[in-house]
Order: sequence, then structure tokens, then C-alpha cells
Amino acid sequence: MHHAVVAQESGQGAAARRLVGPIAVAAVAVAVVMAAIGTFVEGNGNSNHSTGDFLAVCAIIAVGAAVVFGWVVPKMLDRASQGIPALVLAVLGLLTVVVFWSGLPPIFAAGGGLLAWAGRDAAHGRGLCRAALVIAVLAVVADVLVLIGDTTNSI
Repeated sequence: MHHAVVAQESGQGAAARRLVGPIAVAAVAVAVVMAAIGTFVEGNGNSNHSTGDFLAVCAIIAVGAAVVFGWVVPKMLDRASQGIPALVLAVLGLLTVVVFWSGLPPIFAAGGGLLAWAGRDAAHGRGLCRAALVIAVLAVVADVLVLIGDTTNSI
């Protein structure tokens, strides 16, 4: 029985490792598209933002993605339980919706979601992983809603 659990957990860990790159690329793409919309699309037809603003946000996104997907997620996939790190990243994704323009909510949410997915059936922390997955989805939905509100209600 123990061998089956270890094999299942190592299989999920291997699958999660293979997904780190594609999830990172997808998260960066979503963040950059949302940043472009936030920078260049205004509800009243006027934009008070410059290309420099957009590039600054892209730099924040790049650094955030490098830290989350280049260091945090791979390191946390080595742990026996991904529950707490998944929850921390997902909550950071939700909290950074307050600074949605930073581009960080999709990065944190995707990292938390990937760790949550990796640990969803683990012997320890699976409840935290499931909660983290819900929070990560809420973070992305909240970020999209705030962006829509920002672009449609600009004065």
C-alpha cells in the first residue's frame, strides 16, 4: 500500500515538473495581455499610460515569474507536502489583486494552482491544496473583474 502511494505521489510530482514551463509561459502571457489591456485600453478612449509604463509592468511580471516558477515552485515540488506553499502563493495571488496593474496576480495564482494540483491527492496537505486551488481560481477571476472595471470606468 505504501509503495502505491509513493508511486502515485512521485508520478504527480513528475507531471507537475513537466508542467512548470508551460504553466509559467501561460501565466506570463495572461499577465502581459492583461497589462496591455490595462495600459492601452480605456473606456473613454483616452489612455494616460505610456509604453514605458507597460514595459515596467512587463519587467515586474518577468521578475515575479522567474522567482515563482524558477525557484519557488520547483523547490516546493521537492517537499513531501505542497499544501502550505500552494496556499501561500494562491493567497498572494488574491491579495495582489489590490495592485492588479502589477501583473502579479496571475503569476502567483498559477504557481499556487500548480502546486495545489501537484499535491491534490497527497497523504498530507491535500485539504490545503484543494483550498489553494479554489483561492487561485478566485484570484484570477477577481483580477479579470477588477481589470474590466478599471478599463470600463476610467474617467
